[in-house]
Amino acid sequence: MQVRHHARVLATREPWPRDDSAITGEGYARLALLRLLALQRATRRAVQTHQRESAPLLARTAMETCIVGLWCLHDPNAVRKLRESEIKVVPSLLTFMSSAGILPDSVIREAVRALGEPRKLPDVRSMTEQIDSRTGATLAVHLYDTAYRPASQYFTHASGAALLRHVTAEYRYSTKPANSWARRAPVRLTDACVGLLAGALANQVAEPAELFVRYSEGHAKRVLPPLLVTISKGMARRIRFADLVAALKQVEETRAYLSRRGPDDDPDDREKHLRAMYKALIARLDIGDVPEEAIRPVVDHFVAKVLAEWDDERTGQLPRQRRVHEPGER
Repeated sequence: MQVRHHARVLATREPWPRDDSAITGEGYARLALLRLLALQRATRRAVQTHQRESAPLLARTAMETCIVGLWCLHDPNAVRKLRESEIKVVPSLLTFMSSAGILPDSVIREAVRALGEPRKLPDVRSMTEQIDSRTGATLAVHLYDTAYRPASQYFTHASGAALLRHVTAEYRYSTKPANSWARRAPVRLTDACVGLLAGALANQVAEPAELFVRYSEGHAKRVLPPLLVTISKGMARRIRFADLVAALKQVEETRAYLSRRGPDDDPDDREKHLRAMYKALIARLDIGDVPEEAIRPVVDHFVAKVLAEWDDERTGQLPRQRRVHEPGER
């Protein structure tokens, strides 16, 4: 409630200028914050009423609104670019008049040319990188990679991943799509966006921003990627309790084995034990539909990392990337 109150005051601190030439990037950022507050309330309502498809779409819109608002604060030409992007979409908005025979396309194009030069806005990823490069921060890119792109893949676009949500784990059809995100993740994302933009706007006008910073960072840490949730749910359905106990037991045995080894022992033997452990874990995960070629680089990475950390603990040297043998290689 405090964040919403202070953010609303911050967004409406100045009246909207009647003269278009007086509009600034900060003005558009304040409008973006007002829209974020509305989207925040709508997202919370969607989650509370179990609208599983609406909540992610609203949260993705909130993320895009946040990025555009931040970009308006940090790009000195944001106002001009926004106007030029509006001019670019005008012809498509007036297509219905041409189709209905009210105005020909030539007249529409001539009228639009009088408004100015049409240009396309930078894509959301480019805006995000520009924001973080100018501020020295990483939260905008983090939220984009963690939530915006996955939400687009699973909820917004008609991608293969989105369509496969209608196929159950038993390979049956379902009119109710699988929920590929944690229930409250859309709320966390929208809350983080409100705090992020409000904090940036507060800094811009020399107002206290500590409340917004704590709010945004606290919620951003609790946003889980949709892919992680999907994998976790799939593993929970496939793994039996006995398999989980056996896997944990094998991990502990491997850990005990490595703790007994010394620097003079055969390094290939340590690698062999690690690979055996990962091979058994993969077998218990029941992911036979994933090609071995896709799994091998991941296993190689973890084997090299564990061995490098083991070397560091035993020798006191800095961790180094150890060469990992291919399976079957001496």
